Amino acid sequence: MALFEIQADTNLEAVLRDVRGRGQSVDRLLPTVAEMLVGGVLDVIEAEGPGWTPLADSTLRARRKAGRGAKILQDTGVAAATIGQGFGADYAEAFAGVDYLVYHASAAPRTVIPRRNPFDLGPFEGPLLNEVAELLLEQVP
Repeated sequence: MALFEIQADTNLEAVLRDVRGRGQSVDRLLPTVAEMLVGGVLDVIEAEGPGWTPLADSTLRARRKAGRGAKILQDTGVAAATIGQGFGADYAEAFAGVDYLVYHASAAPRTVIPRRNPFDLGPFEGPLLNEVAELLLEQVP
């Protein structure tokens, strides 16, 4: 289940136009790009967002009472362990392997689960897209 789509920044768009204009293909690099996207999502999880709502005091108390930690989407390791990658002839993606992340990522009205979308790369997006552009410049003749 893909939960986001990155819109390429100007630098990456220009690089892709140049590559395509020269009749070159980037398909052999898409597995690497997908791996980079997974890394970006895992960075967001490790950083607990950008802008994620902190855990409620009641949640923190319950977790501590149960001997669990207080790291959002990290304590069991399930969310991060199920972030997968996909790629094809013209796409690369990171996706979630657990259904509950859709509730964190969706734009549905917030009732119980605050929006904590690990696929919203926020400040990680620009540097990641620049890395992808550099990879294309280095690897595509």
